[in-house]
Order: sequence, then C-alpha cells, then structure tokens
Amino acid sequence: MTAELAREPIGAGGIIYPPSLLGFAQDATMAWLLSYDSPNTRDAYRRDLAMWFDFCRETGLDPLQARKSHGDVYKRWLDLRATAATGKTVPPATMKRRLSAVSAWYDYLVDEEVIDANRFKRTRRPKVSRSHSETTALTRDEARALMAAADADHGPARLRTSAFVRLLLGTGIRVEEAVSAELSALGYERGLRTLKIFAKGSKTKVRRLPVEAAYAIDRYLEDRARRADVEVSQLTGRIFVTDTGGRYYRSSASELLARLGRQAGIAAKVTPHVLRHTWASIAAELGVGVHEIKAAFDHESLDTTMIYVHSGRDLERDPSQLVASALE
Repeated sequence: MTAELAREPIGAGGIIYPPSLLGFAQDATMAWLLSYDSPNTRDAYRRDLAMWFDFCRETGLDPLQARKSHGDVYKRWLDLRATAATGKTVPPATMKRRLSAVSAWYDYLVDEEVIDANRFKRTRRPKVSRSHSETTALTRDEARALMAAADADHGPARLRTSAFVRLLLGTGIRVEEAVSAELSALGYERGLRTLKIFAKGSKTKVRRLPVEAAYAIDRYLEDRARRADVEVSQLTGRIFVTDTGGRYYRSSASELLARLGRQAGIAAKVTPHVLRHTWASIAAELGVGVHEIKAAFDHESLDTTMIYVHSGRDLERDPSQLVASALE
C-alpha cells in the first residue's frame, strides 16, 4: 500500500532505484514522498528524483555519496539533455524546482539518519522572482482549435475527451480537481449545473459550469450509462473514468492534452496548467477583475462564482460563462 501511494499517479511510472540504495533508503524515500499531502507534489517530486537517479546511474555515482560538485555537474547534465531534446536549456524555475526536490530528499535522509549531512544543499540554484511564471497561455484561436480537436476526437473516449477539455478551459480548475471529482459532486443551483470541488487547502467550493461544458458532461455520462446498460442516476464513482471504468489519472489527462495540442497545430506543449493560465488570460481580456480571477483560482477565500449563483446577479458576467462564450 505504501509503495502504491508513493508511485501515485501510477500512469506516470515508478522510481527505478540505483543499486546502492538498499531497502532502508528506499523505505525512507517512499516515506518522504508520502510526507507531502498533495498528490501533485508527490508526483512532481517523484519525477524529479527519478531524473536524479538517471544521472547517478549514467555517471556511476552512489547517490548517498553526492556532494556540491555532483550537483553542479548535474545542472549541466540537465541542460545538455534538454538541449538535445528541445534545442533549449532547462528554464530557471524548472531547474530550481528539480534541484530543490533532490535537496529536500537529502534533508529527509539526514532526519532519518540514513546519511550524516546534506552536502547537495550547497549546489547553486537559479534565482527566480516569486511573481515569475514560465507557463504560457493559449490565444483564443489556439484554445478554440484545441476544443475543436477535442470535439472531433475519435474512439470510445471521444465524449469524455470533449467534456474534460471543455471543463478545464471553461472553469480553469486544477486538473487534479477534475480527475478526482465524484459524480455526487454534480448538482443544480437555481437551475444551473454546478460542480462541488475540493480545492487546495482542503477548501470546498461550488463552481457553476458553463452551459457548453455541462452539456458535454451530460452527453458523456449518458453514453457511459448506455455502455454499462444502466440509468445515468445509477452511475457511481468519479465523473471521469477510463473506458473500462477504472481511475482516470492526471498523467493520462496530461498525455491527452499534449496529443490534442499537436493535432490542433499548437506549437507549444499543451498541459493542464497551460489551460488554467488560458482561462485566467481570457477572463482578464474580457474585463474580469483580478480579485475575481484570484477567487476562482483559490488564491482568496471569496468564491465569486457562488455570488452569481445565489444572488441572481448578472449571470452573463459569471467569469466562467464569459470565458466559455468567448471560445464558441
């Protein structure tokens, strides 16, 4: 059970440990990953650590003997590998996160008395402004092209694809909130389709779904019920599942968006976070205030979406409906 949690999400693959890391070190590594509450953080740190282990295997380094000089060489190794694959070096914020993840792992090993000191910690990390973000947003035309590619997708999962992409683009919610949403979280408020999500920091919020996204979800659920030979009301579990009814992972969603982005002719790689930035960018273009965007992104406690639902205020000014309408 512990190993399964440390590998989560399974679709992204597990860690291959260097031979020098024996059982006690592996156990400490799994405990370190599980010390983070967020599945997203666990997944990101697991991938960062797996990359460090790749470097150790390639260079013959025992990870438990790593020093500052090894960290400095590792930075160059990351840049060379990135350049060979994309023609560009690793962005500063990404490099800083990868080095910080490895250093955090060593700190944990020190606490568990696996090693006596974290000598990797002194590896220099790029300085990145807290307000800096490397994630770009799609233009409206690119977002429309992505949505068209999702609507035109083929195979038994095509309706799920359309509903999933429209949900992310139309609301800006986190991908983990989308893939973990339960069917019981779908509801109505004054005739409007809503979705209850468990946002960052264990906050529960209710978001009004754009009409187009709600319709796409209903079509998908009707098809899912038909395939299972049951009524929609008899479906259980999560909203988005695999063709066989299994768990739909964040990693699968990321692969889907990358594929759709290529099919739509979008030059930059499309990721779940790109769609989140796209929602905010288009909302700002349409005149939605910074306060409302922050609230929708859980950066403040106020849930402006529910102000529109409960008070009957101009529903056409609902940020999510505005963004969705602009993409039609």
